[in-house]
Amino acid sequence: MRPARDVIAVLRRAGAGGATEAHTEGCGCGGGYGCGCGYDMHPAERELVRGSSPARRREFAAGRAAAADALRLLGRSGPVLREARRPRFPIGVRGSISHCRGAAATCLATTRADVAAVGVDVERVGRLSPETAALVCTPPERALLSDDHAGERLLTVMFSAKEAFYKAAGALDLPREPVFHDLEVVPHHGRAKHDASDPGSGIGTGNRLRLTPVPGLLPDGCIVRGQVRSVGPYVWTTVLLLRVGNAPAASRTFRFA
Repeated sequence: MRPARDVIAVLRRAGAGGATEAHTEGCGCGGGYGCGCGYDMHPAERELVRGSSPARRREFAAGRAAAADALRLLGRSGPVLREARRPRFPIGVRGSISHCRGAAATCLATTRADVAAVGVDVERVGRLSPETAALVCTPPERALLSDDHAGERLLTVMFSAKEAFYKAAGALDLPREPVFHDLEVVPHHGRAKHDASDPGSGIGTGNRLRLTPVPGLLPDGCIVRGQVRSVGPYVWTTVLLLRVGNAPAASRTFRFA
């Protein structure tokens, strides 16, 4: 990876024997792969989880390790502290952190004028129950879900895309907090390249999703760019909210590639 990219996303997951591997990708601008090992938290980061359970400390450390990887690739350094329930990144960086069993992810961006907010989410396929579909999905989304592994994975993709989007949107001064049915995530059937790295997943690099928010949810001139990746049993979504001018609300339909 070249250092000092404007945007970088990192996924760290535990492998056999407790080893950790890290995947790094530029969000929407290419990427590569690397590996990482244990992470020694900064004293100020350790203080944030003093008195927490061992499981919580491990989860927190995994997220901070992913953030440290991304900061290094951006040519920056930590620590990553906390403000209310959100991570507080070093000056000049905005970002997001996500955890699930066996994995942690982050997406960071330098404070470019056109990047309004960043969101990331990682989910393990199979964690969501069928009942979750009624809570998370709109009727058109539910109509796409089948009663097999492919349907289970697509539900995970929809959930992860919405979670990443909400994390990004939470950094904006919106008139209200979004709910799941404020967004619709469906496959985009435009021209796409085949992703041979993950055959049959349905959500590889070349596949696209279209994310459509309800009118008025985002400010005019704010669009979404993002990626959904399938990495082993995980779905990993990164989202950028970008300022592009004064596009009317009716024109805002977004694609994840």
